[in-house]
Amino acid sequence: MSPQTRTGLSAGTKLAYGVGNIGIQGVVALISFYLLVYYTDALLVPAGLAATALFVAKIWDVVNDPLFGWLSDRTRSRFGRRRVYLVFGAVPLAVVTYLLFALPAGLTGAAAFVAILASFVVFDTLLTAVSMPYSAMSAELTHDYDERTSLLAYSSVGAVIGFLLGGAAAPAIFGAGGESPAALQAGFRTAGLVFGIVAGLSVGFVAWKVRPRGDAEAKPTEFSILPAIAATIKNKPFVELIVAFGLARFGFTMISTALPFFVVRRLLEDQKKVGAILGVLLVVVAVFIPFWRGVAVRRTKGFAYAIGLAVTALGMAAVFFVGAGRFGLMLGLTALIGFGISAHWVIPWAMLPDVVEYDQLETGERREGMYFGVYGLVDKIFRTLGLVSVGWLLGLFGYDPSAVTESAVFGIRLVAGPLPALFLLAAVPILLRYPIDRASHAEVRRELGELA
Repeated sequence: MSPQTRTGLSAGTKLAYGVGNIGIQGVVALISFYLLVYYTDALLVPAGLAATALFVAKIWDVVNDPLFGWLSDRTRSRFGRRRVYLVFGAVPLAVVTYLLFALPAGLTGAAAFVAILASFVVFDTLLTAVSMPYSAMSAELTHDYDERTSLLAYSSVGAVIGFLLGGAAAPAIFGAGGESPAALQAGFRTAGLVFGIVAGLSVGFVAWKVRPRGDAEAKPTEFSILPAIAATIKNKPFVELIVAFGLARFGFTMISTALPFFVVRRLLEDQKKVGAILGVLLVVVAVFIPFWRGVAVRRTKGFAYAIGLAVTALGMAAVFFVGAGRFGLMLGLTALIGFGISAHWVIPWAMLPDVVEYDQLETGERREGMYFGVYGLVDKIFRTLGLVSVGWLLGLFGYDPSAVTESAVFGIRLVAGPLPALFLLAAVPILLRYPIDRASHAEVRRELGELA
């Protein structure tokens, strides 16, 4: 098959690949929204101790993405370089997800610290060992510029479904028995069991139904890990992409972190309204993923991503002017923001596989795992920076939950809207001049065909 020929991925293959993200992102959402609640409200571990243990564990979480990406690039097995991790990782992922939410009651002090640290490190190791090769498979399933966008659209819809389950449905499971510590312990064990099974089944389904292209099972990379990272960051289109993606991730993390403060302190609503906003956002994101796929097909991926970020920035900036009692207006702006954010859920992940061929032209190797690993590293770094920046800025404006001043509310308005919007706008010119488009990617594939 010529490198320029469409692989003709069936809708069934794309759907099967997207199913994997339901389980993976469902677990990610569960721990993102509720893991700290489990430690503090169910196990009665002091928040500071639990947060410190998670912070130490997160150091491993940050560095393991490129490590597992590199390992999958070097893997040789009868199941292929990526699929083998799904085949043998599905059941262990289900088990460690359950165990993460099944710690014994009565943990205190050093015992609580070690239990949280150890259980999260084991869980995160299995999650990364599965999710990183899963993501890298997208670059192997098809080499076609536009079909990659279609494939990642299915995957993004799966991710939205997973986030809705982990963010919105999980409380109905762990809160079913009441809010006492004992009831929450039992509820979280059930939630861990349910989401662990869903993750294991979804990953196993991908391993069963999705097989990479025959020519994608390239020979293992000969790079050791540090030279592999160095070669990766020499790829100019990749560097431009991760800068734009990092700026966007920083802005999105700022507004998501500031949202609960804005709802309670500016809109004067209760925390339950945060869930309503999140629900509207994710539904709109899912609805408009096909729209942004169409824009990318008609124009370019960089153009589609840039316009999506610009629309999102417009909605974010307007949040600054929403006052108390205007929850309906906030929902309307949330829908506008969700329309723009929908591009962020699919387009950058469809752009990433395209840089692999540029690297292949330079190095003679296909290193999808390393590229997705470094991408994950950048994602986590900017998530962390966005999170702590909100805390620092709220402190700068004198935020005190016991006595909220006008200055503090002004700071909340800034970090919930116009400030993160500036970071999104900074990414727009980078994306508008992004060097990989349909024609340049086709030329690289032609050169690779001549070199093969």
